[in-house]
Amino acid sequence: MKILISLLLLLTLPVPLLAQQDLTTNQQREIRMARKMINDQRNSTLAFNMSFTKEEKEKFWPLYREYREAMGEVEDARMTVIFEYSNHVDNMTQSRAKNLLDRYFTAEKSAIKTKEKYIRRFRRILPETKVFRLMQVESRLDIMVQAKTSEGIPLMK
Repeated sequence: MKILISLLLLLTLPVPLLAQQDLTTNQQREIRMARKMINDQRNSTLAFNMSFTKEEKEKFWPLYREYREAMGEVEDARMTVIFEYSNHVDNMTQSRAKNLLDRYFTAEKSAIKTKEKYIRRFRRILPETKVFRLMQVESRLDIMVQAKTSEGIPLMK
């Protein structure tokens, strides 16, 4: 379970959730550094795969940073559910399981709403084919993070 929590912290925790976890200053610093490295890699992957014009690039990156911040809030909700699940996996009640599942789907719906909101905004600055490609790349990156995260989560008993 410690490996799962470390992996989750290093891969996906946004900074606002860190304050809730009673982490040491060193742990918080390490998580911020890991998150920055992940975001830098995400940015590099997008830059490599998107072929922006100069004008598109100038408009895209500020909006993309805003988008990732909004998605970080969604990730907060997902991670809260995962942490609560991992803390109670051995003594799960029916009501807690229902609550966690309901909250998980609320977070998933929020992710879709956030993506839809930002797709509308990306469409104002990018051709439709680039918006589609952006969402393809984002989806692949998200799947990679989710796959890594789920590796250490035990199935419900």
